[in-house]
Amino acid sequence: MTGHLGAADLERIKRGGVAALDTDQGLGLLDAALARDTDDALLLAAALDEPVLRATAPGLLPPLLAGLFPPRRRVAVARAGRAAGADGRMALDSRDAVVDRLRYRFAGTMGFDTTEIDPAAPLVGQGLDSVMAMQMRSLIESDFGQALPVGSLFNGASVESIADQLIAGAGRTVDGPDASGGTEDAEDIPDVVRHPATRDVVRLLRAEQHGTPGVTHHIGLAVRLTAPTTPDRLAEVIASLTARHAALRTAIVPDADGGLRLEVRRSLDDDLVRWSPVDEGTDVDERLRALMEPPFDLSLAPLWRFELLAYPSGEQVLVFGAHHAVSDLASLMLVAHGLGAGLGGAEPPAAVTNRDIDLLLRAQAERPADEQGPSAAWREDFVGARRLDLELAGPRPVERSFRSAMHLADLPQDLHEKVAARANRLGITPAAFWLGVLTVHLARLRERNRFVLAVPVDTRLHVSAPDAVGYFGLPIPYAAQVEAGEAAVDVLRRTDSRLSRVLERGVTFFDAMSALVEEGLYRKDAPLVEVYFNYMPPHAGAAEGLRIVPAGTGYSDLDLMVTVMPGLGKVGLEYNADVLDEANCADLARGCLALAAEIADGPDTLLALPEGPTTVAPEPATAIEPAVAPEPAQRIAVAATFALGNLPAMLSVALEDAGVDGGPFDVAEAPYHQVLASLHDPGSVLARTPTVASLVLLRPGDLTRFADTGDGGDLLAQLADEYPTALRALADRTRTPLVVAFLPERSDDERLRAWERQVTARLADRPGIAVLPSDTWNDDDYPVADVFDAHTDTMAHLPFQDEFQAVVALRLADVVWKVRRRAPKVIVVDGDETLWSGVAGEIGPGNVDLTGPRALLAQRLLQWREAGVLLALVSNNDEDTVHRILDRPDSPLHREHFAAISAAWEPKWTRIVKIAEELRLGLDSFLFLDDNPVEIAGVRAQLPEVLCVTCPGAGELADFVARLWPMVPRAATAEDSARAEFYRQEQVRGEARAHLGFAEFLENLQLELDIEPVSEETAERTVQLSRRTNQFNLRPRPLDAAGLERLREDGEVWTATARDRFGAYGQIGVLAVTADNDALEVVAWMMSCRVLGRGVEDRLLQWLADRAEAHGCGTVRLVADHTPRNIPARRLVSRLGGGDVEAPRLEVAVPVAQLREFRSWDLGSENAAEVSNA
Repeated sequence: MTGHLGAADLERIKRGGVAALDTDQGLGLLDAALARDTDDALLLAAALDEPVLRATAPGLLPPLLAGLFPPRRRVAVARAGRAAGADGRMALDSRDAVVDRLRYRFAGTMGFDTTEIDPAAPLVGQGLDSVMAMQMRSLIESDFGQALPVGSLFNGASVESIADQLIAGAGRTVDGPDASGGTEDAEDIPDVVRHPATRDVVRLLRAEQHGTPGVTHHIGLAVRLTAPTTPDRLAEVIASLTARHAALRTAIVPDADGGLRLEVRRSLDDDLVRWSPVDEGTDVDERLRALMEPPFDLSLAPLWRFELLAYPSGEQVLVFGAHHAVSDLASLMLVAHGLGAGLGGAEPPAAVTNRDIDLLLRAQAERPADEQGPSAAWREDFVGARRLDLELAGPRPVERSFRSAMHLADLPQDLHEKVAARANRLGITPAAFWLGVLTVHLARLRERNRFVLAVPVDTRLHVSAPDAVGYFGLPIPYAAQVEAGEAAVDVLRRTDSRLSRVLERGVTFFDAMSALVEEGLYRKDAPLVEVYFNYMPPHAGAAEGLRIVPAGTGYSDLDLMVTVMPGLGKVGLEYNADVLDEANCADLARGCLALAAEIADGPDTLLALPEGPTTVAPEPATAIEPAVAPEPAQRIAVAATFALGNLPAMLSVALEDAGVDGGPFDVAEAPYHQVLASLHDPGSVLARTPTVASLVLLRPGDLTRFADTGDGGDLLAQLADEYPTALRALADRTRTPLVVAFLPERSDDERLRAWERQVTARLADRPGIAVLPSDTWNDDDYPVADVFDAHTDTMAHLPFQDEFQAVVALRLADVVWKVRRRAPKVIVVDGDETLWSGVAGEIGPGNVDLTGPRALLAQRLLQWREAGVLLALVSNNDEDTVHRILDRPDSPLHREHFAAISAAWEPKWTRIVKIAEELRLGLDSFLFLDDNPVEIAGVRAQLPEVLCVTCPGAGELADFVARLWPMVPRAATAEDSARAEFYRQEQVRGEARAHLGFAEFLENLQLELDIEPVSEETAERTVQLSRRTNQFNLRPRPLDAAGLERLREDGEVWTATARDRFGAYGQIGVLAVTADNDALEVVAWMMSCRVLGRGVEDRLLQWLADRAEAHGCGTVRLVADHTPRNIPARRLVSRLGGGDVEAPRLEVAVPVAQLREFRSWDLGSENAAEVSNA
């Protein structure tokens, strides 16, 4: 009979399928039962709630009730209002049927009659909380085969809107229900079964290996028995619990590969409970601490301890607990419930089952490959967060004691009811209300408007296992935010929305870890997240025949755990005794309770926050003239298989110090541990503008760190194919430099080195990709005493010490500088002891060595040629000797590969000057390689604009090439790849020119020009011309995509492509024009020096005249700015009447008729001469 029970107790009982009975009903049922033959029967008077019992999975019902309502067998038969598929799931062809089914499910879960659920009203306003939502998510999966985000059940969702989501297919499709359902027979349970430890268990235990005492992971509870029991009866009940819950029979053992396994035994040899007579007044808190303080041997089950304290007065208190790796707070409460029910005779002995462990593995399985992780917006919520620094009792000691204590504050029933009612009216959960209250109170107390809390997410509810025991409650970071001047209701609604995100299946602490580290929240010897919040629904915490006694284990690795327990009428604050004390926590609890009452009464009240360092008033706006929006900074993107920590910030500084071309740069990170997804995602930071280079940092050991099963070998084999494919695709898609760096690992597992070699081989010689092997970092230039940091690796997957992170940042910045610097237009290479080993004049052309490192250098020179760089050979040998070497069949380079070959004994600098003149290229675009330091010094002294590099001997040549050119070059445009062939054609043109006069030569060239508006296909070459063209360029200014777009918006941008009878030149010019009254202004005119002196200038001037007339303009205005290199452009404007060729600025407006008659090569004499590039 339930007339004496409160609302929370009635709600809990109703969820179990038992209806409330008033006194008259109970006595009537008892009279009816006694009238029956009772010789062989036990009588029970109870009112049962049939809809609730039928809606509950049989495995979740008490054994006494499980047989009363067997599950209806689903058949694939179409019926009116409900059709079932072959898997027994409900069809979605009738909206009314879907709404009816959902309404029935929600009513059963929320403890209502079906008619009490309004299908059109928000469910949160009708009492749905986060626990119910997660239960409903599992029921929806079972009924409809779709996994909806938990958040979609909140935020105003109704039964009807959820039905519409399902019909539209908004959820992720899930596999059919598991036929076994964890209902194996006891005789089918093996004596020992082993499963891979979940990654959260592994993370917990790794913390113990690196400084965190194991006792901080021992959790416990104390309960007072309301009716006395005997040792035998208590042992019997605990044995039954041990059979029902596999966690009480689980140990954690190492496997052959160094991993961890959950070892579950069918039975245990010894009793779990110890019966201890104690003196009156024995402190329960001290006895619980003494019970749980000794270390566990993790390899021996059980990892639980039970002790009954028997007082002389007859009072009995049970203290018990477990290692956190096989339990959590909810597990302790479930065991307490089981103890109470068992001691009260409500539960018969249980058969042995491993159902709990199977559900644990399902609940914490890796996120499916087709299911995206948390959104970028979720990670961005943590931007700007600061530590709370809850050092209220004193500064944090250098060495942590990890000692903790518990403060319990009373939670008045009327306040609980007031909060619940206000939460319903606001359409949020009570948990969100209390978390919002804590957020506001901490913001005021610590003068922070952004900080991080953590909430334990109970993954039992992802698999509809509310009664399972084990490590199901996983902490997830939560971004707390309060802004000055906003109303409390705004904070509450934001809290409710963000809280729904962390409830999603697959969301883990690791998803936010890198973001927290980036914000500077990591401190050595302090928790990464200082405050945890937990909310126990009203039906939790009450156990028949037991009363919970305030007690704790006395150790914790947190600063503060706040637990709101309306079912017990308490708010618990377990605090770190190093930084907090009883008085601090009492004040904090009083403040929270008072604030909760205040907000419940007036949620629209504006919040008053103290002036804090993170609350900064905006500066008043200043009126300014409209201006062009600033261009976004170019970006270097980084993706890694580990948390990056301070590496991005260090890299940003290193890039600036190195003076990398195009800087300064923003350094942007891909999401933590999401490298492969980021490589494929066209919207990731690796692929989006304005990323100009991408860095992918790999450690194969990280890829198996969270592997579900086995030793990760199968996963590595699969990824050895997937990673190179994805990396090559990204490089081809973006055409920006991609640096793939393998970072060192502590493990010496040969499989990891083999994986690195496989991936490296599949990326070898791939244009646009630089690969840095893991031994790159073994360099005396950067001595580091100890590369790794085991503590941060365990706690935050930050594997490296700060000093080594700096090493990595410097080396990566050096590589980015090399791949971003302007490529040479000509590489001049020496012969003896450079291109080949040996002195050809002494040992003969047939005996020089072209193999090994020399072949490697030749191969890289060929790759540069394919990318558009010209090769020249300057050798102190006679021409016949050099030709015979290049004509050898085993020579990688032949004569046709060189745009110029100089075999003689004149100083090399004079010959380089001649080559520059022949090729019409500036000396500042030349790179000179020679093994002889004297030759290098001579060229460097006479031609300082030439980049001169000394080649080492054969033994060091391979490393030298990798350092000088870490990336295989890529041709940016079609013109680049055809450049070497053009210079071969140019040699043929030169021969033709020698036999003709200049005017006749131009006529016989049969020059053709195509002038078209700039397009997507020609935009990249247009930008390239603006950066490379320095001789014929009227107003030199490098363009980028944004600058080109502005020219197109302001006027017209045209491109010129040329060809003649000897071959095609490709895109050789760009003109940007705007019409201004009677003049057509040439805003930009740049032209490749390859076509100077062929009449192209004259043809383009004639085109400008035609374009001016098309715009109704009578003149064309040309302006040339003075630079040291643009003499040909200035000379042209000067001859058109623009003034002295050496003037700082030349300007002229030329009538269109004069432009049509002008010939740049005609000086008014009888002899035609080429003057454009004189």
